[in-house]
Amino acid sequence: MPETPEKINPNLELYSIEGDMPLPTFQVAVNRSYQDKIVPGDGRFWNFNMTFETQRLTLPDLLISIRQGYAWSAPHLQIRRHRPMRRNPNYFTTYRVKANVIGSQLLALDSDTGDERSSFAALLEDPLIGQYVGLLHATASATPAQPRSRIIFLLDEVLETADYELALKALLHRFPFCDRSVNHAAVVFYGARDCAYYLTEQLLPLPILHEQIVTPYAQFLEAERQKRAAERSARLAAYGSRKQPARGQVSRYVEAVYGNLLRKLANTSSGQGLRHRRLYTASLTVGGLNAAAWLTHEARQRLSSAVDDLLDAAVANGYVTDYSEEDALRTIDNGLAQGELLPFEEPVWYAQRPFYQVGDEVQAVVDDQVKSTGRVSRIRETTHWEYEIDSQPNVWFARSHLQDGK
Repeated sequence: MPETPEKINPNLELYSIEGDMPLPTFQVAVNRSYQDKIVPGDGRFWNFNMTFETQRLTLPDLLISIRQGYAWSAPHLQIRRHRPMRRNPNYFTTYRVKANVIGSQLLALDSDTGDERSSFAALLEDPLIGQYVGLLHATASATPAQPRSRIIFLLDEVLETADYELALKALLHRFPFCDRSVNHAAVVFYGARDCAYYLTEQLLPLPILHEQIVTPYAQFLEAERQKRAAERSARLAAYGSRKQPARGQVSRYVEAVYGNLLRKLANTSSGQGLRHRRLYTASLTVGGLNAAAWLTHEARQRLSSAVDDLLDAAVANGYVTDYSEEDALRTIDNGLAQGELLPFEEPVWYAQRPFYQVGDEVQAVVDDQVKSTGRVSRIRETTHWEYEIDSQPNVWFARSHLQDGK
């Protein structure tokens, strides 16, 4: 076994490990084939995702690996999953995908604010981190002027994949300044050569995790659900709306939302840092829409090709060329899975004709001139109701300018 590293306190003063108690071990997948960060679009990225090895380590062992620049992830099976797609019916995934993850005993967060919030001293002032963190270390991009840290908790039991993802999202709710992308089971954590660190080897007991992290998050989600339900009931009462949509209205609504997402994604240009974010948020939206209980069979069928449609949009904007099909699929899968946990609230189906619905065919007429024709893609309420038409994204028309488009 490698030599046990020394622990460092927040002021980076050395002190040694005391005692001869055996250290707890856990399973973790480590990639010792590549050092430093291998990003999507790098020609080595495919092989990188195929060369993680599941090992049983202690936190000092893992720390040595991290300080040598090696990446780690949740332990996962070495199985290539068949993912037939419209573009590639014989496509198979790499090993590092959610379907292969076998659970995890490590929970990690990245605090990348680059200010005092990401310093060891500030993080350790938090009661949960101060008492239960197993390892803090500076990330590869950290500097003395711009601290960035990884927070690693070692659990006393293994979490199954679904519980692992729930715990990650609950931690992000508890620490909202941390990197929001660290929220799925197959996430990878890159090493940081010769990084500063603070090693305690403390365990985070599952009852504490549930009491202080998971339960408050579940309560927050339920409170948000009740709030949205109350807001919808208020709108129904205020605008004389009907509780059931008109014939075909759900399909028109889904078509408008879905089509708008795909067009916006396909038309996102490179160089703005927006393509990955929009691919994820579009997938998140589609996942939530598909999980909605109020969808009709026809509307749900429209979403049945979501993976292919989203991937085609990512091909159209050049994301797949720049970052690989593998990364695009991983992002889509993650967004769809997260979205399914947050089903879309049913829209208000306005009964009074002063209102138009998402999906209604309209014309925008200003000074007796037709400025736009198409379907309503979005609605917002400012000092009055305003509508976006799919043929002219990001242009808003007042209700007084709209007429039936049929």
